[in-house]
Amino acid sequence: MGNRRFGWHSGNVHARNIQSGSVDITTNASGDGTATVTFKNVFSNVPAIILTAREADTTGTLCVTSPSTTGFTAQVDGSSVVSGTLTVSWIAIDQTL
Repeated sequence: MGNRRFGWHSGNVHARNIQSGSVDITTNASGDGTATVTFKNVFSNVPAIILTAREADTTGTLCVTSPSTTGFTAQVDGSSVVSGTLTVSWIAIDQTL
C-alpha cells in the first residue's frame, strides 16, 4: 500500500502546552461517577480536553465538567461499568499559538 501520511495540512501540531494521563472514575450502582484531574503544569488558557474510556464495550456518557487552567472533572453517566472503576484516558491541549 505504500507510505501514508495522516495529520493536518502542515504536518505539525503547534501548541504551547500538551498534557495527558489517565484517571480512575469510581461508579455507583447506576454507572455514574466523577473524578478530579489536576494538571501538572498550569495552562495559560482553558485547554481543549478529550476523554476516552479505556475499557472495551463500555457504554454511557463521558464528559468534561468544570474545565479550568489547573484541571477538570471527568464525569460518566449511565456507564455499563456499575459499582466499579472506569479508567479514562485524557489529553489537554492549549490552543494558543
